[in-house]
Amino acid sequence: MSTAKKSDAKSIEMLQKLALQDISSVTEALNYLREKGKAQHLTAVFESLKGAERSKQQLIVGFLSDILDTSAVDTFIDFLENEPDAETRKLVLAAIWNSKLPFDAHLPFFVMLASQGDFLEALDCLTILENMSGPFEEAQLLEAQLLLKEYLEEKAPQTDQKAQIMSEIAWFVKEQNEGIDADLLLDDE
Repeated sequence: MSTAKKSDAKSIEMLQKLALQDISSVTEALNYLREKGKAQHLTAVFESLKGAERSKQQLIVGFLSDILDTSAVDTFIDFLENEPDAETRKLVLAAIWNSKLPFDAHLPFFVMLASQGDFLEALDCLTILENMSGPFEEAQLLEAQLLLKEYLEEKAPQTDQKAQIMSEIAWFVKEQNEGIDADLLLDDE
């Protein structure tokens, strides 16, 4: 058997172990993926969070938080864009705000996700935004402002807590926008 086929077979075996609830199997799978995993394996890792016991979720979130390969950023974003389960999104968001990966290019995405999600998702998105180093492109900031403006105009049902978080996100975007003339969201009234 060729080395590539052995590697593929081992990856498949480890991804199957990841689906188990047995912590030792999950730990073995994550250790293998830490050494030899690829960004394409992340979707299976994300899926293994669903319906998992808390201890397994914590192991997986820790694993996701430790990823340093910048090619994984797009995989994280793609998963969040398409995941309908709010609980799974929250776990992935927790991994992101504990991560060292650069998500700065996705500022508008996290503003959008905060506006669409519940209070906890908005809080996670705020934490992610605050961990971004910037500077941001003018187009990103303007898009984020437009998303915030749409959110405010929709007057969607919201809790006071979420309204506070969205206000903090708006102030974060405004602070990043200093020096850009087109301030569409927050007028000095």
